[in-house]
Amino acid sequence: MKKYILILAAVLILSSFAPRSENNNNVPSPSPSTGQAPAWLQVPPTPAPSPTSAPTPTPGAPASAAPDGSAPAPTQSADPNQSSAPVTASPVPSPTIQPGYVKAGTPEAETVKVPILLYHHIADEFDLTNAISIISPRDFNLHMTAIKTQYKPISLREYVEFVNCKDGSKTLPTNPIIVTFDDGYLSNYEVAYPILKKLEIPATIFIVTDTVGEIGGKGKVNYSHFTWEQAKEMQDSGLIDIESHTNDHIKLGETDIDTVNYELRKSKYLIEKKLGKTCDMIAYPYGSYTDEAIQASKKAGYNVQCLVGDDATNIDYEVNIPRDGVMNLTRITVSGTMGNVNVIELVRKAIANKNIDY
Repeated sequence: MKKYILILAAVLILSSFAPRSENNNNVPSPSPSTGQAPAWLQVPPTPAPSPTSAPTPTPGAPASAAPDGSAPAPTQSADPNQSSAPVTASPVPSPTIQPGYVKAGTPEAETVKVPILLYHHIADEFDLTNAISIISPRDFNLHMTAIKTQYKPISLREYVEFVNCKDGSKTLPTNPIIVTFDDGYLSNYEVAYPILKKLEIPATIFIVTDTVGEIGGKGKVNYSHFTWEQAKEMQDSGLIDIESHTNDHIKLGETDIDTVNYELRKSKYLIEKKLGKTCDMIAYPYGSYTDEAIQASKKAGYNVQCLVGDDATNIDYEVNIPRDGVMNLTRITVSGTMGNVNVIELVRKAIANKNIDY
């Protein structure tokens, strides 16, 4: 009996190592070459997400939740101040005219009366015989202070640009005044220039080119004239404009045309060469000129002409209006006997006497 039990146990042990046919009928064997498990047992790798661009969010649409269920991150606009509303172009406002100014080419511009003051030498020592061309430093300072408070000083160049303006881009104050000098005295540089700078008043100085830098009492002039270096300093300041008063300060209305051309052209040449600027304005010495001289000036390149500059005639005490152009400008000669009140009264009288025909 013990023998049979041992045989039975051996059979059972051997049977446990035998393949079970009922479970292996449809099971493919592992590949003999690779030894890998059959394909259906292999776990397929998780495919990597394709590199596609993120969808463009629709403006105003709510953002979807993140895949992990968390709240989506807020999307920032490139410009946090940018509105989603359509942008419309704002109309460009037309330029406004400051109060107290008129626009070139308008009817209002024709009513503006422009006084141009004329000064010469500035000195304390003078008498009634030469007071028409000399004023004391004290009185000159008072004159400039008075006109600064009563009027709007502008440069002669500003007025010329206004008169010649065709597109309405220039404006002119309704109470303008212009300061000019003749001859080119040293006192214009030493006395007038500092006062003008202090008060910010522009001025035009018409110089006699043959006497630039001459010393008073040594032949050509009674009073010293400023040098080319001093003229350039003033010109470069932007406050002073140096223009022509001819070359030898002669009466162009009483000389031949060849001399007229020489006076006009040499003066213009020297100013442009020495100062590096265009010289296009002429003031006739003694207010002397002829139609022939006027035409010669135009041909020489003078686009602005001051025809009167002394007290010989009543026309000297008139003012200018834009419609008359800039080829026949008149100036008011200021005498050394005039105080600041007198010069203001003179200007007011000249403005009141100017009739404008419509």
